[in-house]
Amino acid sequence: MSFVNELSCDGVIPTGPVSAWPKERHDEMISRSVPKKKMPGVGTMAKGLAQTAGQAVRFGKASAEVREERYRTCKACPLFDPDSKRCTDCGCFMEAKTWVGGDPDMLCPQKKWSR
Repeated sequence: MSFVNELSCDGVIPTGPVSAWPKERHDEMISRSVPKKKMPGVGTMAKGLAQTAGQAVRFGKASAEVREERYRTCKACPLFDPDSKRCTDCGCFMEAKTWVGGDPDMLCPQKKWSR
């Protein structure tokens, strides 16, 4: 059992005007306990960027409807990092990549985009 879980049943350390636990210490403990999603290496990102650029040059821009559908799919994916709005598989910024037209299987490394 961790120290955080011993303090309260939901893992949150009480802070505030009546707490002896300083808020700064609470924030430090929480930030250490939440693992950051790791982005892929430079080589993987460069390969993805080259493929995406090729699709963009060849096919242009996707419609707003297709873009919204793709972005919804990305946000539901466990590989999507909501803080940076990037895919942890390919490293791409998904707000930009979803606008690229072309083959969805070449654009999404997980092949989750339907169009």
